[in-house]
Amino acid sequence: MTQSHLATSIIGKLGLTMMLLLGASLSQTVSANEQFVFPEQGQSAEQQQLDESSCDAWAIEQSHYDPANPQVAVTPATTDVDQGAERGSGMRGAMAGAATGAVVAEFGDDDRSDAAQNGAWVGAVAARRQSRRANQQQAKQQVAAEQQAVQAAEQSNAEGQQDFLRARAACLEAKGYSVK
Repeated sequence: MTQSHLATSIIGKLGLTMMLLLGASLSQTVSANEQFVFPEQGQSAEQQQLDESSCDAWAIEQSHYDPANPQVAVTPATTDVDQGAERGSGMRGAMAGAATGAVVAEFGDDDRSDAAQNGAWVGAVAARRQSRRANQQQAKQQVAAEQQAVQAAEQSNAEGQQDFLRARAACLEAKGYSVK
């Protein structure tokens, strides 16, 4: 083999080794949140890839967090805050209002039918209004609870990711790599 072929062959193998090493580092770097791993004891690219895979598995086991499958945050449902009254609330209010109107009319010697009718109308309106307010409050509480769940999932993911990265770095450093 001539010197130029030998040099080309060495450069080609060196380039392939660097590409493998860079490819393994890049694939792990992306999944490991920008951790850079450098072999301090001359480990081959293949050995580094094996070591990183085993350290990833160990870090998942130790941290109980898998960066490939983070906790899914529930997206808040869009709830119409101006929901209508509960079905039947107006009728229940009308019946209560009519009864109240009739009782009041009995004590005041007024016409019970007019008082009951007026009481029914007032009762229906008041019951619907109260039902709408209750539904609005419930919708606001639901949205707040969903937002809180999303924040908790995000916080849990951030903490889990940090635990995973610390465990991964400890494993790799024990195997003779510099982790930054």
